[in-house]
Amino acid sequence: MKKLSKTEAEQMQTAARGRTTTVLAMAATLLPGEALIVSREDWKTNDAPYRVVNYLAKKTGRVFEKGRLQMAD
Repeated sequence: MKKLSKTEAEQMQTAARGRTTTVLAMAATLLPGEALIVSREDWKTNDAPYRVVNYLAKKTGRVFEKGRLQMAD
């Protein structure tokens, strides 16, 4: 269990029931120029990330850039 300060609690993103996931909720609050990096361990859904982002783009009318990060050797 972890206790959060007031500012940490206000910054947390919560997901509602249904199709919304935490990643989808965080992506919906992105401002222009911001990015979201999601690790494989954080990805909890069966849908591919591209599918989730495309769904959000279609639902909101916003445009997102998508891609994979290449790990440096």
